[in-house]
Amino acid sequence: MPSERPERMGSAGSREQTVTRREVLGTLAAVGSLSVAGCSSIPGLGGRRPVWRRDIDGAFMAGPPAVTDGLVLAGMQDKALYGLRREDGSTAVRFETGGPIETRPVAPPSGGPYHVHSTDGDLYAVDSSGDELWRDEGTAHRARLARTESLVAELDFAGPENTLTGYDPQTGDRRFERAVSSYSLDGVADDSVVVRVPVSETESRVVSLSPADGSVRWRTESQPRHPAVVADSRLAVAVWDGTLVAYEPSNGSVRWRTSVSSPGRTMVLGSQLYLSHDRPDGHAELLAFDRKTGEKRWANPVGYQIRSVEATDDAVFVGSRVDDPDGGMLGRIDRFDLDGTRRWQTVTGLPSLDSLAVTGSRVVAGWDRGFEVLSRESGQTRWSYEPDSHSRLSLRVEPSSVFVSYVDDGAVARFPLE
Repeated sequence: MPSERPERMGSAGSREQTVTRREVLGTLAAVGSLSVAGCSSIPGLGGRRPVWRRDIDGAFMAGPPAVTDGLVLAGMQDKALYGLRREDGSTAVRFETGGPIETRPVAPPSGGPYHVHSTDGDLYAVDSSGDELWRDEGTAHRARLARTESLVAELDFAGPENTLTGYDPQTGDRRFERAVSSYSLDGVADDSVVVRVPVSETESRVVSLSPADGSVRWRTESQPRHPAVVADSRLAVAVWDGTLVAYEPSNGSVRWRTSVSSPGRTMVLGSQLYLSHDRPDGHAELLAFDRKTGEKRWANPVGYQIRSVEATDDAVFVGSRVDDPDGGMLGRIDRFDLDGTRRWQTVTGLPSLDSLAVTGSRVVAGWDRGFEVLSRESGQTRWSYEPDSHSRLSLRVEPSSVFVSYVDDGAVARFPLE
């Protein structure tokens, strides 16, 4: 089953080398591995064993996990959605669909229903007892889902144009269906759905839809090219050909405009607006802008390609790549305070860095075949994990646990963070 993470590309060129692999990995070469139930860890870094691992009979592949109040939800290649109890991995729910499940289910924080898209093309709603609540027949073999309190949004990649469909979570009633040029569901919120809509092959506009019925609340003028767009309940921002434009979410009025040269593809709304920037020398940097005024607050260099940005109320964490002097590449993490002060910088032992998740005291850095847990305060690596089977992994990080789907093994596991 393919990973659902989108590729974020930066510019090629000169690459940053700051430390040697020996300095980064320290004593790793001197330690062995500890195998438990098909799992390996690194004792030299305080390696962790999974609290439990559940291998699903007859399921040779697993989809990405979702987590609700008492369950871990994961779709499998045996055409079933599984709800595994968080405490011990035992099966609480098993629901059969018409095809393997490759994408992440969605669910409210507690109760149900649970929603899952199968490669048979259909979207299913399953109640907390494992019974079908409703089903919508479709054609998409692959689709992404997003869930708010009052809306399930499905982004269908099957047709000549991407299609966004909104559903009532409880009844399955179709509220709207729109052709969009978006590839993510980052603009789906309780009170608005902000998406990019094609006007022609070379032009598009930003549109805000009502979650209740899909009616257009506001739209921008069409512009050449296809902008990057992010939105939350307080602000919507688009990058139009080197200009950041911020819109009032309720009516689309322009709050501010700011020029920026060579913007990257990664944009995140947190306490500030963060935008990746491709420098002429091939390095990347993160730019921070004031949400209210659009004023650029600071710019800080990172690795040569920004892969992930995770914003919190008091900091921002940036995952990028640097060259490994021994060959290949390594993942790097930088933590910046809101004023741009670099709190720490760590080059991990991971050969790439595709995701970041931040909890109360930990940072979890992931790539396709492993993850590393670091101290949020110091950036020091606490432990690392890579499966003996070399299966691809998909992660869901919670305050006290990391839930892992073994994509190529058809298994799910829970690891403790503390």
